This record gives sequence, structure tokens and C-alpha cells, in this order.
Amino acid sequence: MNSVLKNTINYRKEWNKKLKKMIINNLEKIVKESGLKAEVIVHDQYEGLEAISLFAGAKESGIYEKVSDGVKKPLIRTGGMLMFQQLFNGKISIWVNYPYIEGIGDPKAPKMLEIVRPHELKEVNILRYAEQFVEAITEWEDYDDDLPPAAGIGFNHQAASIK
Repeated sequence: MNSVLKNTINYRKEWNKKLKKMIINNLEKIVKESGLKAEVIVHDQYEGLEAISLFAGAKESGIYEKVSDGVKKPLIRTGGMLMFQQLFNGKISIWVNYPYIEGIGDPKAPKMLEIVRPHELKEVNILRYAEQFVEAITEWEDYDDDLPPAAGIGFNHQAASIK
């Protein structure tokens, strides 16, 4: 138990000492070099549970609610987010929030990419996570129902397909 607490303390120190800055610098570099329309945001209202996000912004979706004759209210599209979040134990969770349009169903559940110890997070990983983020946004934007159903696994798979 004592070593787990020491790890948590060390992980938090590593976040403050170099990891936070490394994540911010790499995300800013990705935005600059890729032309991605996104901003890096530091969420630091809770010390020890800080987070850094690459936020793809919010804008009008092109969908409007007709409020009354000639009056339309634009629905806002939130563009998604790549999040690096300190966990309570000092490890880092990396996940993607999908884009969504307010008032049109529920947002898709976030996608957990990985949980890592601070020393495991390298610059090359940040680039890989950014690529996964862009893929997730692209997949959401290009949604259609023409995709083949996922293959089932389990005992009743064949029986279900015969019915």
C-alpha cells in the first residue's frame, strides 16, 4: 500500500514538473502544423485532477429550430475533444469526446483510448492520440448506416442470424 501512495505522489510531481507542459506544447504544435481548427485548454480548477484538452470548438450546425414564423434558432455543434486527464492516482487517462449537436439526441459516449503512467506518455503517443481524435471526428461526420453489422461472438450467434 505504501508503494502505491508513493507512486501517486511521484506521478503528480511528474505531471507538474514536465508532463503538463509537454502535452500542451505538443498539442499546440499539432494545431499549428496541421491547421486543425482547435484550441488547447487547461482545466486546472482541481489541483491533482487537472486536465488538458484539444477542443475542436463550437459553431452553428446548419440545423435550425423553427421557433415561429420567420424566426429560426440555430442548433450548436460542439466539435469534440481529445482529453488528457489526471486521475485520482496520478495516472493519465486519454479519451475522446465525440462531436454532437445540441437538441439532437444524446451525445455519443466518450471513447477511452488508454490509461498510462506519466513516464509512459511520450511525444509520439500524443501524435497518435491526435490522429485517433481526428479519425473519431471524421467517423462521426461521415456517419451512415451502410456499414456491415459487427460479427457476433458467442454461442447464440448462428441461431440469431437464422431467425
